[in-house]
Amino acid sequence: MSLTLPALHVMGDITVNKGSVLGVRTIDDFELVFFPTGSRTVYENDRGEFLLDRPGIVFTCPGEPHKYRFDPLVPTRHLYVHFDYAAFRETFCGQDDSRGECQDWSVIAGGSLVPSLLKQMLKIVHVKPGGWQRRGAILLLSVLEEWQAIDEDHSRSSVNLPAPIIKALDYMEQHFHRQITIEEIAASSGWTHEHFTRMFVRWIGIPPQKVLLERRLRRAEQLVIQAERTIKQIAYDVGFADEHYFSRMFKRTRGVTAVEFRDRFADPLFRHLAMTEEEESAYPLNRHFVALNQERT
Repeated sequence: MSLTLPALHVMGDITVNKGSVLGVRTIDDFELVFFPTGSRTVYENDRGEFLLDRPGIVFTCPGEPHKYRFDPLVPTRHLYVHFDYAAFRETFCGQDDSRGECQDWSVIAGGSLVPSLLKQMLKIVHVKPGGWQRRGAILLLSVLEEWQAIDEDHSRSSVNLPAPIIKALDYMEQHFHRQITIEEIAASSGWTHEHFTRMFVRWIGIPPQKVLLERRLRRAEQLVIQAERTIKQIAYDVGFADEHYFSRMFKRTRGVTAVEFRDRFADPLFRHLAMTEEEESAYPLNRHFVALNQERT
């Protein structure tokens, strides 16, 4: 018995600059977009607006008008795949316009296989080893199975974060430019340090230390490109006490030094893109990968 597989069309791992807007648009195939971190990005369709404030997946059906308003303050990374799948056409594209149990926006908890599956797909489509079309389609099928099997109350995706988490995030936003500790952030939430850290990972998907570091580095990205300051001054401006530690963390998370980052984005051609968080990648970043002659059975 042959397995009917989805047909992979286009995919990529893209980081767009702050304030970017995509839409209103319609597409001819299905689109699944994974956002690895929460942000102020908003996805909008006929059913409403969805704040993508936690790691998760946006799913769009063929012919659905939709748009994205990406985070106005920081760059936004997202991994996406366009595909067609007969089983989904029957389920989500009926004459009654029913989406069944399909969710527009699904929160992905920590430990999900979705990120690693998508990255492996990108690697295979980039390298194109023997049988890559079928292997990519099987991985996509696994992504779809993981997405549909999310074991959580879907209503969580449309409600606010718990008040203590919001307080902590606001505290980070207001004070990240100085030397604050996780204990101090936890105290602002009203929870104990241990409980705060556990609940933060549960709702945000990553530890508070990583969120604080990333917030500082993203602000540093903006200053490196836009401000006429030395790297040492920028390090202090975003809350680092040691410029050498800042330089190490910038190179480790961005893959280039702050000076190299400034040089790269001096070209206006690249102003709409931003560096990804990953130190290493098995495929080129900020590229679209087109899969042709898909195997469908």
